Amino acid sequence: MKSNWFKQASPHIYAILFFLVVSIIYCQPALMGKVVEQHDIIGWKGMAQQSFEFKEKYGHFPLWSNSMFGGMPAYTFTSNGAPVETIYLQTLLTLGMPVPVSFFFLACISFYFLCMVMRIRPLVAALAAIAYAWATYDPVIIAVGHNTKMWAIGYAPAVVASLLLIYEKKYLTGGVLLALFFGLLTSTQHIQVLYYTAIVIAFISIAYLVNSFRNKEITTVLPAFGVALLAAVVGLATYAISWYPLQEYSKETMRGGRSEITEGVDEKNKTAGGLNKDYAFGWSYGISETLTFIVPSIYGGSSGNVVNGEAVSEFGENTRTAEVLAEKTGMQGEQADSFVKQLPAYWGAQPGTSGPVYLGAIICFLFILGMVYVRSWHKWWILAATIVGIILAWGKNFSSINYFLFDYLPFYNKFRAPSMAMIIPQLTFPLLAALGLEQFMNSDHKSAEDEKKFRLTAMITGAVILLLTAFYFMADYSGAGDAALKQQLSSMMMQGQQTPEIQQQAADFGQSVVSALRDDRKSLFGGDLLRSTILILLAGGLLYFYRKSQVNQVVLLLGLLAASTFDLIGVGTRYLSHRNFVEPEEFEATLQPNAADLAIKADTRLPFRVFDQSTNANPFESSRASYFHNSVGGYSPAKLGLYNDLIQQQLSKGNMQVFNMLNTRYFIMQNPADGKAVAQSNPEAFGPAWFVREVRFVKDGNAEMKALDSAMLREVAIVQEKYQQSVGAQPQYDSASTIQWVENLNDKVIYKTSAATDQFAVFSEIFYDKGWNAYLDGKLVPHVKANYVLRGMKVPAGNHELEFRFEPKAVQTSKTISTISASLVYLLLALTAFLAWKRKQLP
Repeated sequence: MKSNWFKQASPHIYAILFFLVVSIIYCQPALMGKVVEQHDIIGWKGMAQQSFEFKEKYGHFPLWSNSMFGGMPAYTFTSNGAPVETIYLQTLLTLGMPVPVSFFFLACISFYFLCMVMRIRPLVAALAAIAYAWATYDPVIIAVGHNTKMWAIGYAPAVVASLLLIYEKKYLTGGVLLALFFGLLTSTQHIQVLYYTAIVIAFISIAYLVNSFRNKEITTVLPAFGVALLAAVVGLATYAISWYPLQEYSKETMRGGRSEITEGVDEKNKTAGGLNKDYAFGWSYGISETLTFIVPSIYGGSSGNVVNGEAVSEFGENTRTAEVLAEKTGMQGEQADSFVKQLPAYWGAQPGTSGPVYLGAIICFLFILGMVYVRSWHKWWILAATIVGIILAWGKNFSSINYFLFDYLPFYNKFRAPSMAMIIPQLTFPLLAALGLEQFMNSDHKSAEDEKKFRLTAMITGAVILLLTAFYFMADYSGAGDAALKQQLSSMMMQGQQTPEIQQQAADFGQSVVSALRDDRKSLFGGDLLRSTILILLAGGLLYFYRKSQVNQVVLLLGLLAASTFDLIGVGTRYLSHRNFVEPEEFEATLQPNAADLAIKADTRLPFRVFDQSTNANPFESSRASYFHNSVGGYSPAKLGLYNDLIQQQLSKGNMQVFNMLNTRYFIMQNPADGKAVAQSNPEAFGPAWFVREVRFVKDGNAEMKALDSAMLREVAIVQEKYQQSVGAQPQYDSASTIQWVENLNDKVIYKTSAATDQFAVFSEIFYDKGWNAYLDGKLVPHVKANYVLRGMKVPAGNHELEFRFEPKAVQTSKTISTISASLVYLLLALTAFLAWKRKQLP
């Protein structure tokens, strides 16, 4: 009996071991304690450092952070979690492997589970699982640090598999697993991946409905849909702590379209309740760029990456550009090769990219095989989801459809970077490829019908290769940034007196380098086109000889598995390899304080903020300063909408009155003499809070923002008329009045006030009425929005203690929901396991 069990389980055990071995070999430095040098993780560390310091001191994460954009909810990047969570199972699912081994392993077993539900044999499932996990989008996003996205991608196939179990009438098993995996996908907080997964689920459900209607099984649809919906709701509820507070917060962010500025706004660009189109559609995949599915370097590959301080690109040695540099400048060898690697190989439609979406030449060939061979109802939802995913990824390059969807598809206008929709074909291509290969092996290869199908597959594949070959000869390999690059290279060559002759020589140099660069891009395309063609011919040859009974099934599948794995991992190492790993100490070294940081941290007076302009990075797109200080800038793709307005309308113009009201005591600048960062003190900063002489009421946000242009904000508070009742009468200025800051514990800020007459106080704290409450001597009192982003409040005469507390109800409510739902999932998992054990005990 034991040997029988092992015989049944051994193919799956071997598959899991294969996934583990491949993942470990690919990420071997991780087992030696090294980490991937991910710049986005550096950014996250900057935004989260204050929260971790708070937790170390007080035992829990704060709900509010003061470290970025004057202040924002900290639960957008850290969380205390719920008392009971299903995330503990992630360690079991990944065998406790470190990142990024765990990323690839999870993606493999998750997709393998999907294949098992689709009744695909283990070797074919292993081939498809490797293809899903190592589609180049995954190594690319891991290299830059999109860890939450990678966790979400890892769970997506398991969500699809669980839904399919429900549609196969395995209601308890499928329902419990859907609740589990949908919850784990939600726990990543990567709502955009969840959204695309939901699109796939929608197509599956439509196809299931149609198939049930055709087979006259429509009565099974209602219970299946009911169980699926209930399971999805429970799954979402298990991580309400991750998304429910964010749902409330998102309405106040730039992603939620929050703004009170209506004048000078391009209505065609603006979307109600969402992002502006020009921002949202910045990274749109080019239509012809979709051919990277089968040839990775058709558009060059990446824009250029820096790994361990060195430029890395697809360009190798002995390039045409290096020859031109040697001829024109005498630059040779490693110096020339290093210079070439700093030039952009990428010449596609996006502003830049860290790598292409390559699904594998063999997988693309097998996908075509699947389109021809598969007759299952699954084929249609796979093709529909694939087409929609590609169209969504095209973004502004197919604006006639995508702008309409952006305006009317629910929640879609919250997301940016349409190219991310390529994760849909990343899932559907290997799935249809596996189904196609499975169907091919089950076919009667001696029949005329099979002969026709195989010939059609070969013809379609040949047509695709001919199309790629034609594009190779017809493309101009010219990128959008080539003109600027040419000018930059020309300027580099001009030294001393700029005579017409020198200018002409410099222009010729720039043109020569750019022309050579285009030749090298063509060479990259040609090399990968030849590589893909050979791999397709190899796969086609294996299928052909299998049809002729000249190779057996094991040789066929092992050959395809080996070739496809070699293909995808070979391309993947261009973007994530051993060179991306560094020692943890080396990784942390990028966040060491400089002399300016140390000088500022020595200032232990009342709290203040810092504005860092010492690097080339945009201060509002970098969280480095937030690692050490309370920063006026920072980085968040979902910053508060009102603060984003302030950045665009005031801070970007350098309005010192606005910097002063934000209590910006230090500016970090770059010393022009040596390029080092220096701290410049700003004694005019207003401090944590102040009483004003006058409250000036304005009609709306437009007038409020405009008033900041010229108002003396130390003396005047700008408040909208809708708050007039809460403000009351004008303050009676008392020169002897005081307002003193006592302490700031992130979620609680305390002040002491003393005045002979009623006053109006402005606090250098960000206004956010979805949780901040004001208490005067322990009694809840109203506060208002002042100066567009700050808090203001009427303070009565006398001596008082004033306290602000951050008490978002959504956090506590979601914690309770998550605890109850996760406990329910654990109970149902135990029940499912018990019933399965009982069935095995029956004679």
